[in-house]
Amino acid sequence: MKTSKLITLAATAIGVAMSVCAAPAAFAQAAPNVIEPHAQGVFFDSRAVSREMQKIAQASRPSTAALQRVEIVDPAGFGRPMTAMTIEIPVGWIARGQVEWDRNVECLGNNYAMRWSASSPDGLHEVSLLPRLSWQVESAGIVPMNPCPAARVASAREYLEYMMRSARPTARTLSYRARPDLVAQQQAAAQPAAGTHYEAGELLIGYRLGGQDMRETMIALVTFSAMPGSTQATADTGFTMRAPDGMLDFAIADRIRASTRIDRGWAEQMLAWSRQRVETLNQQQVASISAWHARRMNEITTAGILERGRIRQETIADIGRINNQIVASRAGTDARMHEKFIDTMQEVQPWRDPASGQEIDLSIHYKHAWQLDDGRQFLTNDANLNPARDLGIGAHELQPAG
Repeated sequence: MKTSKLITLAATAIGVAMSVCAAPAAFAQAAPNVIEPHAQGVFFDSRAVSREMQKIAQASRPSTAALQRVEIVDPAGFGRPMTAMTIEIPVGWIARGQVEWDRNVECLGNNYAMRWSASSPDGLHEVSLLPRLSWQVESAGIVPMNPCPAARVASAREYLEYMMRSARPTARTLSYRARPDLVAQQQAAAQPAAGTHYEAGELLIGYRLGGQDMRETMIALVTFSAMPGSTQATADTGFTMRAPDGMLDFAIADRIRASTRIDRGWAEQMLAWSRQRVETLNQQQVASISAWHARRMNEITTAGILERGRIRQETIADIGRINNQIVASRAGTDARMHEKFIDTMQEVQPWRDPASGQEIDLSIHYKHAWQLDDGRQFLTNDANLNPARDLGIGAHELQPAG
């Protein structure tokens, strides 16, 4: 089995959390510098977008001065809508998402996920939850009858880095620190049984989104339980917070993370359902051991392939949403320019600059993209275009990265 499939499946939660509403009303003044129509395509200046985004993000930085408690709902987990968790977010932020179930998954820790996020109105600051996740630590041995898949993840840091690689393929690790404070809190709440220990950590990552340099902190607590022939690992519902580079406030991130509360009624329903599920699975295993195991492995692999594609599609859609209000702000401009602006800004795909190795998100409506020597980009459907000859500007061609 490909061990990355498990974490890729869980990392979809981060992809969902990339949902953003876009926002720059003030972009109207800067917009004329962004695009310039040409007979063979369109000039685009991503630098102007980045500068305006920085101004907007600075104005919308979150604060703990005014927080509101919101509910995360399980709409149908136990036959009726229930509050599963509450969390405090800045007043005015937009929350989206809910508890999602997949009852066909037989590893109990992987039946549901808190696919939830909340963002500032401009979408540039965001918090999200990571799903609760269980797996067998591959290096400690694999028990075939254990329905939880195996992964080469033997520490809290490896778990967070694996999640990063699956959900943020272009991200890089900037720093990591252990969180003994979270371990101490967990031990105070529930002393670990024999053979069980806790690990907690915080990973800082960097990546680009919609032309903006982003920073994201990812926090997780993992329980490792030694069992005969294997080690079972479970990552509790984790937390992430992202912001443009230079604007990520770790104190606010910890304040919001610490405000999460599992609803007692929902937790009791979950415990009862889990016990019943264990008994059902035990009966199934006894009935058909070999057929059962082969079927589970196939389901895990297939789900992982499908979810990896979904992560990429959601990220592309998010970047389009970042630009939605920019597009709206141009509604009163020249009709031809506005049409070009919509085509260039709203639906995007990633392109890679072979010279720098960086990615940039540009319109899906053009088949060719060039990085011009003056810092702008040129988009065209003309396969025979030569920027030096036709535009009078040196350039090198960008490569599709999707």
